[in-house]
This record gives sequence, C-alpha cells and structure tokens, in this order.
Amino acid sequence: MAISHSSGSRSHPGRLARWVGAALGVGAAAILMTFGGLAVLAATTVNLGTATSFAVLAGAGVTNTGSSTVSGDLGTYPTASVTGFPPGVVESPYTTFAADSVALGAQTDLTTAYNRAAGESPTSTSEPADLTGLSLGPGVYQTTSDGALSLNGTLTLTGQGVFIFQTGSSLITKTSSSVVLTDGASPCNVFWQVGSSATLDGSTFAGTVMASTSITLGSGVTVDGRVLAGTGDVTLISDTIDASGCITTASLPTPTATATPASTATPTATPTATATPASTATPAAATTVPASGAGGRPPSSEPESW
Repeated sequence: MAISHSSGSRSHPGRLARWVGAALGVGAAAILMTFGGLAVLAATTVNLGTATSFAVLAGAGVTNTGSSTVSGDLGTYPTASVTGFPPGVVESPYTTFAADSVALGAQTDLTTAYNRAAGESPTSTSEPADLTGLSLGPGVYQTTSDGALSLNGTLTLTGQGVFIFQTGSSLITKTSSSVVLTDGASPCNVFWQVGSSATLDGSTFAGTVMASTSITLGSGVTVDGRVLAGTGDVTLISDTIDASGCITTASLPTPTATATPASTATPTATPTATATPASTATPAAATTVPASGAGGRPPSSEPESW
C-alpha cells in the first residue's frame, strides 16, 4: 500500500499534474501522484445524497451507552429503535429520524454512495491491508476481496483530494490507532467502503465509514466524520461523532416528525361532533306538543324518530 517515490527527471509531480490537468480539463488538485511519479486521475468525491446530513445512520437501530455526542442527524431504517438518547445527545440543529421517509431516503442514497465507492478503480492494492505507519496521498486504496482493513497505530493522510479505502471484508482499528490529516486533507473527502462490519477503537478517526452491515465504536472514540451502516446497527459508548464540518444548512432535511404533531390538530375538529348536542334543541320543540292539548304523541316516543 506504500506509495513509491521517483527521482531524477521525474521529480516534478506538481508540473506533470498541471500538464495532465490542463489537457483533461481538470485542476492539478484532481491529479494523484503514485507509482514512480506517474500521474493518474484521482478519485472523485462520493456523493452521499440525502445521507449527507447524517453523522450516524443504521439499518437495525442505534444503541448508545454513556454521554455520546452526535453532531449531525441520527437515523435508522427500517428498525426504529434508538436507545441511550439521553444520556447521549444529538446536538441542535440536528434531528433524529427513526423509520420514517427521511431515514429511508438516506439509506437509499447510502446504498448508491456505497456502490459508487466500491466501483472506483484502485490506484494501489495491498495484502494484507495494515495501514499502520503509512503516509498516503489522495487515491483509491483496495484490499483483496477477502482481506480485512486494519489500523494498529497512526495513519497519515496528506494533501487535498479524495481518499477512498475499499475492503470486501471488515475494518478494524485498535485502541492505539489514530488517523491524522495534514497538508489540506479534509475528513469530508475521506471514505471507507467496508464490505461487512467496522469496529473502531482508538483516540481519533477521520472520514465517512460506509459499512454494509454494522458499526461498533469502543469507548471514548472521536470520529471526525460519519458512521453509516447499511443493514445492521450502530453501537456507541461515550463517543463523539462530528460531521458538522461536512454539512451545509441546505443539506438538512425537513423533520417529518414536525408534520405529525400538526395532525394532532384534527382532534379540534372532532369536537364538531359535540355540535350534535345542538340537536337536543329538537326535544325542546317536541315538548311543546303535549302542551297543545290531547291527542299528541307521548314525549317518550319522540327519541325513537332520531
């Protein structure tokens, strides 16, 4: 997974990137230097669609223990279960969406984004995929189809551009792990496409984790990005998930929950049924019949005609 470095006449990656970028109509920042200094197109960013505003998304519910903080929307579909909030907090202006149309839309767009990331052509392969101690530039990094992606120490991501990590298996980071971003690298441009489940430990992690199944965080993990699970659950333990730097106001969905209380106004219409007692004025008119003299129908027979 290491990137080779060139020497001699090939020691001008910036110049080569500008030439190739000009020829292809893209900026130099869209060019990845790798494999002996040869320039190839870098990965394009992964469009999350309506899942953009979510810091936590699950398929089978979200479970929290302790004082976790989520800066971004929290959602689950189709399972509506969200437990541990409070003491966990979804910070304002973000919202919780449980098994509603917003969570469904986010899950649908997550599937599209996952497939998009999985379909990117790799610019580097590794077996086994241990990222510990590596310093990587923008690009697409792929493990073998059955290989797990692991991190036991520090991974440094450097430079402006998009980073996509692909694994057909799991992603496992240990307690001593951390992801460090330098030289303009942004967590908004780091994506982890995980074929099964992700288990995150360690002090800090960066980027958007898109796991096909579930995501489990150890205690006290800080994720500068998102944890988005497909069919499984998301488990938190006094963690911090902060996607706020990657969310714009325009990407925030309208809470469907606010529409539901509006329907509680309907009961105010039901009291119109209490207008039926106004028909009790009819008996008042009927009681005048006996007063008009004999031969009228007994008052007791009037209610049968209502």
